[in-house]
Amino acid sequence: MLYQGGSGVAEGARFGAPIGVFSVCSFVVHNYVNLNIGLKLTFQQAVAYFVEWVVAGIVIGLIYRSPAAR
Repeated sequence: MLYQGGSGVAEGARFGAPIGVFSVCSFVVHNYVNLNIGLKLTFQQAVAYFVEWVVAGIVIGLIYRSPAAR
C-alpha cells in the first residue's frame, strides 16, 4: 500500500480497515460456523476484531508516517 499523503492517523485507519474486514470475514465467520457460537457473540467478536485492527493500523500509521509529516 502506498502512502497517499494524509495524516498518520488517517493513513493508518485506511490501512487497518481492510485488515479488519479480512479478519472478520475469515476468523469470525469461521468461529461461528465451526464452534457453533451464537449470533450475539459473533457480532461482538466481529466488532472487537474490526476495532482492534483499525487501532493497530492507526498505531502503525503514527509510527511509520511520512518524513515530511514529522
